[in-house]
Amino acid sequence: MSTIDFKEIQHFKTWWAWLGVAALNLLFIYAIVQQIFLGTSFGPKPAPDFVLVLVELFLLLLFIFLISIKLKTRITDTGIYYRFIPLQFKETLIEWHELKDAYIRAYDSFNEYGGCGIRTGSTKTGKAINTSSSSNMGLQLQFNDGRLLLVGTRRPDEIQLILDAVI
Repeated sequence: MSTIDFKEIQHFKTWWAWLGVAALNLLFIYAIVQQIFLGTSFGPKPAPDFVLVLVELFLLLLFIFLISIKLKTRITDTGIYYRFIPLQFKETLIEWHELKDAYIRAYDSFNEYGGCGIRTGSTKTGKAINTSSSSNMGLQLQFNDGRLLLVGTRRPDEIQLILDAVI
């Protein structure tokens, strides 16, 4: 019997989110430098210095959060493991015997699930876990009880080979 050992780590790569957070960070850093360090009010009704600093700290934490987002997927002889970091603290295991079917399919993260992340779609599409709207391939899992879960992947061909051997 062959040993299955598939690992994939995907990072959050939605460019418009990165651009928006980066632009806001630059704007507030500029405002802090102007107002606190150079003594020039930022705008006609400047916010208090502590408000600028608090907003920048929040934006910095948001940037760090975006950097830390990862979807780790492992497939072994036991089953399929996934963990959406930083929102899941433990890896989730789906054992092979829990599944009625598993297959690779194309999907549209916005139209079917409303975006990226840990998402709930309709009763027809079920739940999804993905990190990017640019990757449109996923591992569709159908549980014995009828529930559906789609796990996004950038390596569908490799997963398909594993599914062909297991299912």
